[in-house]
Amino acid sequence: MATLTTALTVTSTDNTTDVLQLSVTDSLTTAEPTVQIARTTVSVVGASNIIQPDTSGATYYLYVKHTGTSDGTAATTENLGVELTGDVPFAILAPEEFCFVPIGGGSFGVQLQASAGTVVAEYAYWKKA
Repeated sequence: MATLTTALTVTSTDNTTDVLQLSVTDSLTTAEPTVQIARTTVSVVGASNIIQPDTSGATYYLYVKHTGTSDGTAATTENLGVELTGDVPFAILAPEEFCFVPIGGGSFGVQLQASAGTVVAEYAYWKKA
């Protein structure tokens, strides 16, 4: 088993009437399998871009980032869909946006889908121990 430390900080001085300041950290215990930081070029066919296999009832901590490029160098404005296998979207990422979410408990995987053209995505996942 291993430990994954996460931190989320959200701040703003002009988004609400009060100053917004939120900071949360946690230590997550993980086990195999894991996929450390990887990149993939994503097309408009979600089933061709499966990044996390069937969870088989386990929970995984999933990280996905839209790199803002279509090939690793050329910029793109296309969105990146993050979906359960079977084309069930749960997040839409614009260029440079990311998500970190615990996902699982069912028999599904995670796939990525570009809204048009191609998008280079960065991802990783760790199985919850």
